Amino acid sequence: MLKWQIDKSNKIPLYLQLKDSIKSNISTGVVQDGQKLPGVNALAKDLGINFETVRKAYKELEKEGFIFMQRGKGTVVSLHKAPVQAISPEISLELEPVDILMSVIKKLLHAGMDSGDIKNTFDKAFERISEEHSLQTVIFTECNLHQVREISKLLKNYLNLNVKPVLLKNLRRETQKVLDGEEELTGIITTGFHIHEVQNILKDTPINIHVLITQMSPETKQKLDSFKKGTCFGFICRDQEVVSFFEDLIRTELGENVKLSCCFLEEESKVKNIIKSSDVLLTSPPVYERIKKFADVRLPVFNVFDKVDPMSLKLIKDKLQETI
Repeated sequence: MLKWQIDKSNKIPLYLQLKDSIKSNISTGVVQDGQKLPGVNALAKDLGINFETVRKAYKELEKEGFIFMQRGKGTVVSLHKAPVQAISPEISLELEPVDILMSVIKKLLHAGMDSGDIKNTFDKAFERISEEHSLQTVIFTECNLHQVREISKLLKNYLNLNVKPVLLKNLRRETQKVLDGEEELTGIITTGFHIHEVQNILKDTPINIHVLITQMSPETKQKLDSFKKGTCFGFICRDQEVVSFFEDLIRTELGENVKLSCCFLEEESKVKNIIKSSDVLLTSPPVYERIKKFADVRLPVFNVFDKVDPMSLKLIKDKLQETI
């Protein structure tokens, strides 16, 4: 079995050492065109290095046209793809997409390719990009199924990536499954309420963690403002330590003088009293579905953090694009 040589005492970055070692074996014929290379996690384990180091080396080699990473087939040496990459023109992002494509086509025509071959090449390139993109996986994690499902759908549509919904209690196990599989884990996303828990669960991994901010939607704010002055509001959340935090936020939205009673879910007697005495019931996202089942159907119940902050969405998208 072929062994890739790296020297951990050398000042040269490990990913560059690995990249040069693979290139050397390819150029000398030790590794043949079309030969499959070890998977990222398998090679990282074999060399005793971080999987991100192997992934970075593979990505560099792929950009240079030495290898091809394909879903279901692994990483394969693909020297025949290098010439196409070599004739790629300098591209200005200020150009319109059609102008960029026309520039590439002109280069290919000048290199002697006919229009049919060019079309086939573009089809294959698009297929390859689609396959690579489908490997990019992001995990969204929260403590409740309602948010996990709803926000994962939103992220999938917005990020155009594979978003895996995971309950917080299963995060460690599900993260390892992704790392051991063919997908490339590009990040973990959670709400600000659980960032410290996620950091603690994944403290020994190099995975980037991104914070998504939730807030009261304008629609919910409008409905709450429509209730007459003197309305009794009740608020229930999951954890004792965030009751005062939520109370301050609600008073900021509804006014300091709003009639508001607060408690957390495990205070059973207080929960019953609030449900019984309130005209309108407010909840944090983790307990919304549960409280709706307990409350009288005539009692209005609102999740007060029912909207994802668009700016935090954009920041996450920008950060993920830097790593893809």
